[in-house]
Amino acid sequence: MNTNPEVKVEPRPRNKPNPKLSPNPNKGKGLLSNKFKRKAVPYILILPALLFVVGVLGYAVVAGTVMSLFRVDLNIPGSPFVGLDNYIYLFTTQSFIDSLLRSLVFVFGSVIIGLTLSMIFALSLYKAKKFGNFFKGLALIPFLVSGIATAIMFRFVFSGDVGIINMILRTMGLEPVLFLSSPNWALFVTILANVWFVAPFATLILLAGIQGIDQEMFEAAIVDGANKLTIFGKIILPLIAPMMGISLIWLSFASFNMFDVILPLTGGGPGRATEVMAVYMYNVAFDELKYSLGSAVMVIILLFNVITSMLYLKIFKVTE
Repeated sequence: MNTNPEVKVEPRPRNKPNPKLSPNPNKGKGLLSNKFKRKAVPYILILPALLFVVGVLGYAVVAGTVMSLFRVDLNIPGSPFVGLDNYIYLFTTQSFIDSLLRSLVFVFGSVIIGLTLSMIFALSLYKAKKFGNFFKGLALIPFLVSGIATAIMFRFVFSGDVGIINMILRTMGLEPVLFLSSPNWALFVTILANVWFVAPFATLILLAGIQGIDQEMFEAAIVDGANKLTIFGKIILPLIAPMMGISLIWLSFASFNMFDVILPLTGGGPGRATEVMAVYMYNVAFDELKYSLGSAVMVIILLFNVITSMLYLKIFKVTE
């Protein structure tokens, strides 16, 4: 007879998972949602302002484009649909062709002078370590001044009778120059006024691009014996090419649409020497009360802006 009691072997208890150590399948999703929320907050905050701007500009562009397809003239009753007749009329009118050519000269001169001065000022501000922030703020002042104030200032400088430049010329025994009465000089003065007004913003864009370049690249180039011109051509220009494209877009866009400096400065004169397309649009729409022709000029200016912007984006590869 077996006297040993039967030993019951109880199953070994399984270790319960520690909730603190076990992986949480929803933890990664929570992190992703938090990151998405943090990234989405700035866009949500600017959404109302963005919708307002897009709504106002979008309505103006759509309404102006539609109006250009009708004949809206307050001197003539009715507004019949005329299709592309307004555009055909403009391109067969010598005054519009002249304003188009003047606009191209005006924009080309503003872009060349503006980009050159913006690059010089950006490099100077980059080198200005002492009082650098003060000079950066000072460089932005012309952009903050209104167009009318800019025009008054340039009239005071280039006026034929009491202009500062002519006063200096008289003290030197030279004959005064009638800047605002000569067609060529008047166009040149308007280009200078436009550059003074719009170039500061382009300067800050280029300065931001230069400041984004790694300082070690400059130091390595100096160690290799590169001079300043080589550093500028081989390092700075290639690396800030996208910023140059953005600056050119801004300069071209602002120059094609420039109106508030030219009208109080020269009024489009002498004669029509400074009547660019923006001024021509104003004269046609509000002096001659031909709103549909003014809308057609607006559409043409918009097309020029879009085409030049696409060219700059393609050439300077801003999106890359």
